[in-house]
Amino acid sequence: MKVWLIQSYFIFFSLFFNKTTCALTQSSCPHDQSLALTQFYNSFSFFCAWTGGSTAKAMSWQEGTNCCLWDGVKCDAETGNVIGLDLSWSCLVGSIPSNSTLFLLRHLRRLNLAYNDFSMSPIASQFGELTSLTHLNISLSGFAGKIPPEFSHLSKLVSLDLSYNPYLMFEGHVFGNLTQLSHLILSDVNMSLVEPASFLNMSSYITTLIIGDDGLHGMFPEDVFHLPYLEAFCCSSSHLKIKFPTTNWSSPLKSLQVKNSYVQELPDSIGNLRSLEVLDLSYSNLRGSIPASFANLTQLKYLDLHSNSLTGPILSSFSHFKHLTYLDLSENNLVGQISDTVGNLTNLVHLSLSLNNLSGLLPVSALNLPQVQFVDLSGNELVGPLPCRVSGLSLLAELYLDDNFLSGRVPSWLFSLPSLAVLSLHNNRLTGFIHQFDKVAPLKSVDLSNNEIEGPIPVSCFQLVNLTDLDLSSNNLSGSFELDNLSNLSTLESLDLSNNPLLSFTSVSNGNYYLPHLFGLNLSYCNASEFPNFVRNLAGLTDLDLSYNRIRVIEADMFVKLKNLESLDLSHNKPLSLSNKNNLTLVLPYLHTLSLSSCNITEFSNFLTTQKGLADLDLSMNLLKVVEYSSWKNLIVLNLGSNLLEGPLLAPPPSTSILLISKNRLTGEIPSSICNLEKDTVLDLSHNNLSGAIPRCLGMRNIVVLDLQMNHFHGNIPDFCVKGSHGLQTLSLNNNELDGTLPKSLANCFDLEVLNLGNNKINDTFPHWLGILPRLRVLVLRSNYFHGQLIHSENGSHFLTLQILDLSRNEFSGFLPITYFTSLKGMMNLAEVQMGYIGDDYGSNYRDSMVVTMKGVDFELERILTIFATLDMSSNKFEGTIPKTVGNLVSLQVLNLSHNHLTGHIPSSLGKVAALESLDLSCNKLVGEIPSQLTGLNFLEALNLSENHLVGLIPQGKQFNNFLNDSYTGNSGLCGFPVSKGCGHSVQPPATFDEQEADSDSTFEWDWKFVMMGYGCGMVFGFSAGYIMMTIRKPKWLVGMIQRAGNKVVRRFNKYR
Repeated sequence: MKVWLIQSYFIFFSLFFNKTTCALTQSSCPHDQSLALTQFYNSFSFFCAWTGGSTAKAMSWQEGTNCCLWDGVKCDAETGNVIGLDLSWSCLVGSIPSNSTLFLLRHLRRLNLAYNDFSMSPIASQFGELTSLTHLNISLSGFAGKIPPEFSHLSKLVSLDLSYNPYLMFEGHVFGNLTQLSHLILSDVNMSLVEPASFLNMSSYITTLIIGDDGLHGMFPEDVFHLPYLEAFCCSSSHLKIKFPTTNWSSPLKSLQVKNSYVQELPDSIGNLRSLEVLDLSYSNLRGSIPASFANLTQLKYLDLHSNSLTGPILSSFSHFKHLTYLDLSENNLVGQISDTVGNLTNLVHLSLSLNNLSGLLPVSALNLPQVQFVDLSGNELVGPLPCRVSGLSLLAELYLDDNFLSGRVPSWLFSLPSLAVLSLHNNRLTGFIHQFDKVAPLKSVDLSNNEIEGPIPVSCFQLVNLTDLDLSSNNLSGSFELDNLSNLSTLESLDLSNNPLLSFTSVSNGNYYLPHLFGLNLSYCNASEFPNFVRNLAGLTDLDLSYNRIRVIEADMFVKLKNLESLDLSHNKPLSLSNKNNLTLVLPYLHTLSLSSCNITEFSNFLTTQKGLADLDLSMNLLKVVEYSSWKNLIVLNLGSNLLEGPLLAPPPSTSILLISKNRLTGEIPSSICNLEKDTVLDLSHNNLSGAIPRCLGMRNIVVLDLQMNHFHGNIPDFCVKGSHGLQTLSLNNNELDGTLPKSLANCFDLEVLNLGNNKINDTFPHWLGILPRLRVLVLRSNYFHGQLIHSENGSHFLTLQILDLSRNEFSGFLPITYFTSLKGMMNLAEVQMGYIGDDYGSNYRDSMVVTMKGVDFELERILTIFATLDMSSNKFEGTIPKTVGNLVSLQVLNLSHNHLTGHIPSSLGKVAALESLDLSCNKLVGEIPSQLTGLNFLEALNLSENHLVGLIPQGKQFNNFLNDSYTGNSGLCGFPVSKGCGHSVQPPATFDEQEADSDSTFEWDWKFVMMGYGCGMVFGFSAGYIMMTIRKPKWLVGMIQRAGNKVVRRFNKYR
């Protein structure tokens, strides 16, 4: 049920339907009407469980008494006729047939049957005989089928509520004769057969119109907003397009709520709605800036524009909205500072400006609002310290300032606010000690993670007895952490102290206390040398992380009380011994995830083999030589990568869907039993000594990832994506001995994103037919025997999503493909792509990798950024000129056309490839001068133009000032720095810089170090990060940006391009 629509219902509908139906004692209802009511009541059964404790009103009716005194019945004061019947929330179960005695009550004016269960029965046409009705409410009553056309007979109807009957079919013809209708509520009613234009047939007296996400689609008529009495319009329909009037929009509207619709434009004319009190346009695809005319909306109490694409600053005129209690502008692209005039909004209860691009100092006035209960300024670029003291905030319950660049200390007043329950300051630059505090807030959740907070954890933190979640991870905390203090936090559910290597743990009581509600404990990377004793008693614990410590021994009896444990991470404790001195047969019945990665384990322990319920087991980076799967029948994820496993590959249990066993010493062929694994399989057997042919049955399984690179497989590549198995996303067969041609069945792999066939013996022409694949992002054919020209597909599909193409070290010939350079959209629009890693769909279990060539050296990228683009066509037999259209590939970061037979000039259009970081055109027959436009490539880190026939002065400036002689060798006609040949009378000296340029160059040097750091986790990460960093000249900003990642990173990337 949509809460905002329900709220709207109660705000507007209750004004016109009075549920208080006490009758006047002097009236006496006619016997026939009393009998009709009794028979109507007796036609139902009653079920009150779902009504939240309500009782059936009709159960209090007594035959033979005056029905005007019955609960829910109202009579005319003079005639005694029943004119009102309110049986809402009355537990009625059944149907209302056409012969129901309800239809004998011909004097009814108000009828409320809401919140009952009429068992999906149709609405009887006899409702149309109740022609005196002015108010009808059948919301949430379980009616189904079409609304009968006889409804149009209810010509006196003023208010109609059909809401929350999703199986009720509304049709536009109902509007026909309802000329007095002023309140129409249609939320969650099936309107798939309604033409939006039919709303123009509504009564001109409409004051309230509420419609929901109910199948209505198309363009909503703009003239509805010109209705002279319309005060409330609420709509939530994801398939509806709405355009507000741009001129002459003068209306008595008090509430305008349009959610999940396609509005796009917020016109200046909205400022004419001077009576507006509620404005909710969230999730409405709004673009552009907030109109200045908003300043006229001084009566606003509720303003929600979140989750749009609004740009520009927050209007200073917002501070004039003295009545405003709710303001949400979050998840937009707003920029600029938050004015201190926000403090003028003294009635504000809810303030959310999160996930924008707001900058500048944290506005102190926002933390002095007397009525505010909720403040969220997270996910921006706010700087500066938190104020040393605040006034007010006595009602503040939730404060979110995370994901900014706030600095300074954490003030103690944050822990003393009388109503504060949630405090989130993670991902900032907060430093210093946390001081002791006297008064204690009723805090339930505190997150100070990912800062630079120092010193010990103050003892007063353990006076926060209401805490359920405490996260102090990734700081510089030090000193002794007295574990016994945790006994005060009896409500604690989650504790994270990870990544504080200077923190030590002590316990006087030896851990003899119990935290009954604690289910999550993370002490990873805390320099712990032994298993914390207090953990033994945490019987409710479900998640335990002790990874990256110095624990040497784990005894089975440490887990005797931890029967609820579901996830256990002991990885990166070297060497770790799993001991069972007391020969316990310990079974943790709920344990499904266990990580023992990088623990120097040499054999399976009894503790390991007895955990038969395991679903996710990580034993990677150990010293295992043999493996036996028989103990685990329910495994889904098994990671045995980077061990010393030898001999043939053993097929894991059939339940396994992710098998990672790369970087071992396995030999022999892949057993056919591997094809018995469950569907949607991720299979990584790379970096072994496996041989033989690739089993053909793999091509008929629904495999998502198949990585067989760096083995000794030979023969033809089998058919893939046959017999309905079209889910293949990654196929990495590089560095084997495969030959023959490519199977045409690969064109059926519509989900394929990565195809790496490099370093084999494949003899074929260019597979242009792969251009139809709608998701292909990486195509690597390097070091094979591909030959011929790069012809394009006749169907017009030219690799529209491809962002990495490596055709190097083959025998391709002919001209460079102009058609592809104009259609490779994936190399043109990466600024719009969400930053992440290719293969993130597989979670943390598998990452796509590849090799990229830089200055003739191959670097392995262990992870591939989604915003990385490279084109490598080097070491072939291409001829002719470099097309100017290569300048269209503006998102390229690496371009390598070296070692071909290219002629002509270097196109100046390369200067438009703004993201370019590596350019190699060496060993060709290029002539002419080096285009000066290339000096505009601000992020060019590697340049190789050697062994050509270039002439003239080498351009100077920016990155070109850093390239050495080896970038230009073999071009006898070049002169100027850095080659020895001078131009004119003397050798041109190196370019000089002023102080500002020197500082800039220093920044550049730091950036390049950062780029090189990228080698460890994928060099291209460094390239891309360096690109963004150089653009904005703020390395600290970049760090925070990377932490937030996701769409915010892309937004910044696009903004500063």
